[in-house]
Amino acid sequence: MYAYIARQPIYNANKEIRSYELLYRDANNGNVSNIVDGDAATRSVLSEAMSLFGLSRLTGRHMAYIHFTRNLILNDFVRLANPQEVAVEVMADIAVDAAVTRKLEELRKLGYTLVLEDYDGHGQYNPILPLINIVRVDFQRFGREDIRRFARKLKKVPVTMLAEKIETQSDFDAARDMGFLLFQGYYFEKPKLMNTRVQLSQSPYGKLLHELLQPSVDFDACAKLIEGDAAMTYLLLSRAGFQDNFGGNVLPDIRRMLIQMGQGGLRRYALLLLARENNAAQSDELIRQGCLRGLFLEHLMESAGLDGEEGFLLGMFSMLDQILDTPMATLLQGLNISPGLRDALTGEAENGYTQWLQYVMLYEMSNPRLILPALPVKLSAEEVSALYLQCFSDADELINNLGG
Repeated sequence: MYAYIARQPIYNANKEIRSYELLYRDANNGNVSNIVDGDAATRSVLSEAMSLFGLSRLTGRHMAYIHFTRNLILNDFVRLANPQEVAVEVMADIAVDAAVTRKLEELRKLGYTLVLEDYDGHGQYNPILPLINIVRVDFQRFGREDIRRFARKLKKVPVTMLAEKIETQSDFDAARDMGFLLFQGYYFEKPKLMNTRVQLSQSPYGKLLHELLQPSVDFDACAKLIEGDAAMTYLLLSRAGFQDNFGGNVLPDIRRMLIQMGQGGLRRYALLLLARENNAAQSDELIRQGCLRGLFLEHLMESAGLDGEEGFLLGMFSMLDQILDTPMATLLQGLNISPGLRDALTGEAENGYTQWLQYVMLYEMSNPRLILPALPVKLSAEEVSALYLQCFSDADELINNLGG
């Protein structure tokens, strides 16, 4: 069995990422998502994540929530995971008995964080609730009154409550008012669109990006833009690693540096630095997710003989409205984005770019009920999965190179 691995962030009340849930889908059936064996899937997630990259590289050193079946808990497979890196998710359908209770007691003493999945308020969980650190409650499965009743009961244990499937501001506000401290759901991926904060064509990085989006790049014009902004000179050159190459005396060599980086490399750093300097959330996590999406699209489109650089732009731009808290139409004003990319990003019309973006967004969700659209990717399911894992590492490296 080969599993796709994806991650979904878990936030605190300040909308800061505190951990990630690692998700999987069986790749045996090609594009059809299908979880057939929880034991095998968890083994696959752990073995691939730890042996190929290390969990900390997949989760940015945050805790990783991973599902463990009854069998894996009872046979001590869970002990292969570092308790400082992995939170043990106890699946909701587990049969609670003396054997399970003893094992959870042992794991708690060893320092593992125990998470109970899909709590429904029933009494079968009572024997293990005192051992649990975190309890998940599904905000789309239950009504608000039921959830309030659950919350009152759980506060007496006590445990940390995690509200999952938060889809609206109302869901988030209600969960917070009930005492939930952790949150997960697609609400956090939606742009607020409350303020028109940034018009890219008027910002220093936006002006540079505008030049870099021209069919034929004028490196002299780009060099003048950089030379005219001391902060951009420092950030772009030093964070791109060129201070070592040019001995710290970079201004006379800016044009040469630009040519060496190339149009694609410059676009990438200009876009990432623009996102960093104007990030509405004051956190790199959304930028990291956008970079991951861009890299994944870049490599997938290249595998189909298409322009990979456009893939990176499509992926990164698709998250800029959320990162910068600015409507997409405003972000794109004055930028020389191709009509196809513009239509896909604004949703004004569907085209080939739309299909690529939808594929990657569905892949990120890792929902076993979703069917991924067929794409002309000349890669096997195993190769796509390995590529996605590699993009985690590459995205982390790019973001870390931006510096503090």
